[in-house]
Amino acid sequence: MVLFGIPRMELKTFLERSLNKRERELLLNCHRYQGFTFSQVVRDLSDKYPQSTTKLVLKRLKDFKLVDFGDFKDKGKPMKFTSLGEKLSKVLEGM
Repeated sequence: MVLFGIPRMELKTFLERSLNKRERELLLNCHRYQGFTFSQVVRDLSDKYPQSTTKLVLKRLKDFKLVDFGDFKDKGKPMKFTSLGEKLSKVLEGM
């Protein structure tokens, strides 16, 4: 399968080298957190990762336009994948 004109395996290799391990893990876990607010996700993952790390990684994923959630102007907006994030998470999953 080709995505964005790039073979899937090459894109997967690029993503594995571009995103660190926690960024990849959180991106793959975002499916179960769609509809949750930023704060809810951070609280739920606090037993697995430090809250500061989770916040940083989620904000980086948002900066990369892979996920979207509220900010200080739009508090309470539920987290969701962007169309790019949805496609790239499927590549990382190997689907």
